[in-house]
Amino acid sequence: MTRLPDNTPFGDYTIHRFIKAGLYNDSYIVKNAEGVPFFMKFYDTGRMPDKMLVDGTVEEIVQCRGIAHPGIIRYVADGSGKINGRDFQYLVTYFFNGKLLSEVLREGRKFTASEAKAILIPILDALAYLNEELDLNHNDLTPRNILLETSSNGIVTPIIIDLGHTHDDVSGAVPFPMEDLNPFFLAPEALMGTFNEKSDIFSLGAILFNMLTGQEPWHCNIGAHDSFYSKKISVGRARQNALEYPKGANYDPELAAVIDACLNFDPAKRPDASVLLKTLSEDFTPGEITLREDSAPRPDPAQTPDNQQPREDQVVLKARQNRSGKGGFADVAGMNELKEELLKRVIWVLQDKEKAAKYRLLPPNGMLLYGPPGCGKTFFAKKFAEESGFNYYLVNGSDLGSTYIHGTQGKIADLFKKAEENAPSVICFDEFDSFVPARGSDSARNRAEEVNEFLSQLNNCAERGVFVIGTTNRIDMIDPAVLRKGRMDLKYEIPAPDAETRRAMFAIHLKGRPIADDVDLNRLALLSDGYASSDIAFIVNESAMVAALADECISQRILEESLRCNPSSLAAPKRPRIGFDN
Repeated sequence: MTRLPDNTPFGDYTIHRFIKAGLYNDSYIVKNAEGVPFFMKFYDTGRMPDKMLVDGTVEEIVQCRGIAHPGIIRYVADGSGKINGRDFQYLVTYFFNGKLLSEVLREGRKFTASEAKAILIPILDALAYLNEELDLNHNDLTPRNILLETSSNGIVTPIIIDLGHTHDDVSGAVPFPMEDLNPFFLAPEALMGTFNEKSDIFSLGAILFNMLTGQEPWHCNIGAHDSFYSKKISVGRARQNALEYPKGANYDPELAAVIDACLNFDPAKRPDASVLLKTLSEDFTPGEITLREDSAPRPDPAQTPDNQQPREDQVVLKARQNRSGKGGFADVAGMNELKEELLKRVIWVLQDKEKAAKYRLLPPNGMLLYGPPGCGKTFFAKKFAEESGFNYYLVNGSDLGSTYIHGTQGKIADLFKKAEENAPSVICFDEFDSFVPARGSDSARNRAEEVNEFLSQLNNCAERGVFVIGTTNRIDMIDPAVLRKGRMDLKYEIPAPDAETRRAMFAIHLKGRPIADDVDLNRLALLSDGYASSDIAFIVNESAMVAALADECISQRILEESLRCNPSSLAAPKRPRIGFDN
């Protein structure tokens, strides 16, 4: 179909950028009037077979309208129109921010049993919803259609995407094209054109095997341009052999039994989605999944380890023990002088207690990192904790809120007590100005007692094995008493990254991804002048998503296009001049 150029206004949306072309549709990122991104699929209904339409409407649109589950791509709007005289329909869904499971696997990642469960359980819940409440099957469950969405606070949520093959049971004439299906993840009956809910269970078993081993079950060499008939013949022959786990696989006996049950060639002997969900959920405590070492998801502070809602007066924060394999300061681009100073003035004193005692050296109580938003203050604090090897607590404003009188004071005291019990510890207060606003200001009304509690806890906390880090964009809003010596001893500005740092950031974020030979880090650093650290992370992630959906390497063209379409978040927006000529 006719490709729509960028910046084309279309109803309530504007075309932001082209993503990929399908058999009968094109995909785009679009934005609404407020600049919020969404995904949009355009369907060339004039070319689509009648079997893909329901009363004249694209079946994927019909299916998406009726689905309301947090683990499945979310419907926003749909409509129809004409382009150059050709009929088309469109579907708008929420924009996702994260990585496709297929992309993570291509990077060489093998998931542990706990991590694989953390992904599989929400997918099973969504699949049980499709099967039991809507009487539908997905029919195309593969790592490419599972998104690991990362929210703004770092929580990872697996989401099923692409409903282009979703349908009820199929036997006989297949009502959707099969040419774009991956035969490695198709059940034996699906290869022959029969699809049912047990076919999706086979696909889940294949995905689980892929996550643990890094390759598809019964892997064999098939050509990218081979016909679907040729591919299914090759896969069918490979399945005549026993399933073998390759060397280096994360083999787990419990999950191996699940895989065997799911990959049974007899559909009647495969478990139901709801039964499998119950089996895997028993005695399972959700763990932390790190998609990249520089953007580790954080556990949900609103949930306790047993997944129960906490009492209002409880502190539910949990220290994250730093593990081997984390990069510490090596993951931080630039800021070499600051890293060197902290190694000498803080980390060395905290780690070598014997020599510190000999010379009567007192470690600082804490430090304040301030500067523009999105420049890596919280990320730097996390890497500081990794470098020191101490337990790390990240605290957001809502974590210490309470509806009880003096409840917040009690939470503050409990937090420092918990950190002291697990000493040595690092506590990072994100947006520190919201915790300790200047007393007497409008924002500090009725909060003087909370600020006083912070002042009390900060006094010489380093002697109790607790080092405090505060991050803020508004140092002027912090109570002056907090900033004096003996409390927040050190203060460092984290500015927007310079050219050398931006180049290193692009290198870090592109590491481990499939990139084209034409990627020029120096030019990217030049084009990103004035961009924040978070902007660069977003640029690379969006470019990776575009490349993944198009099944190609991340190229200089894709990166520059993303830079062009996403201006720096630090740049002040231009206000329209009303009543004057431009």
